[in-house]
Amino acid sequence: MNQRLERLEKELLSLRKSTRRWRVASCTLLLGVGLLAADVIGPTVIDHLIVNRIDVVGDKGTPVVSIAKTDDGGRLDLYNQSGINLLRVSSTPSGGDVAIWDEKGTNVAGLWSAENGGTFSLWNAAGEELSQFASGALTLSGPSASLHIQNKQGDPIAVVASDPQGHGRFQIADASGNVVSEMLMLPEVGGALVVNSNAGKKMAILAATDEGGRLNLMNARSVPVFIASPTGDSGGGAMTITNQRGVPVVIMKSDEEHRGIIEILDADGNGVRRIRPLRGYSP
Repeated sequence: MNQRLERLEKELLSLRKSTRRWRVASCTLLLGVGLLAADVIGPTVIDHLIVNRIDVVGDKGTPVVSIAKTDDGGRLDLYNQSGINLLRVSSTPSGGDVAIWDEKGTNVAGLWSAENGGTFSLWNAAGEELSQFASGALTLSGPSASLHIQNKQGDPIAVVASDPQGHGRFQIADASGNVVSEMLMLPEVGGALVVNSNAGKKMAILAATDEGGRLNLMNARSVPVFIASPTGDSGGGAMTITNQRGVPVVIMKSDEEHRGIIEILDADGNGVRRIRPLRGYSP
């Protein structure tokens, strides 16, 4: 009796193993057929996939693409093979946000929405903000900050920049890119307007000084031939005309008694002859 039971148990165990092997073989066959069909027909299309996070792993086993949810919405991150975050597109309480980093992980660009509108900023490799465009206002920072407007040939025809001393500068150029006028700060003088020829030679300078305004007109050799400015402490005006060598030959000015004076000099600026009204004379 016992032998018969043992024989029945062995037959049942053998039948179970056979059934298991058949199932494994069937699954393997179905999987192979499925892979073959996918290779022939194309990848499987999933109409709807619900997950909390998706990571695409790179050669070093670290994520190179990451899609995840945050408290404010969704977020997409791109990384290089070293695992440094290079790009992020995310949701914020104020709207959308785009951040760009360089290969060292320094934030160099950003575009985001704020309560009063959109904002766009650029930083240098040290993380210092150089420019920002927000709510219709463009802000440029740094010793080399500049804004260029180019024509269709690519030549700059208008430039707003800062000089090495940190002063503002505005230049206008012709169609070939030659600066023909410029507003700038003259050290220890004041603001100035410079007008150049197409060849780049200074033809006129209008400047502000502590004593008042000053106007210089130059000839083709950049020699000042006409100068208009205040006269010292009296506060009156003066005009100086020079010869081709820049030597004053005619000076017209007002004196301390508010009278006009004309001085005529020779070619070397000597032998002055003065013309002034006669004291007490009235025509």
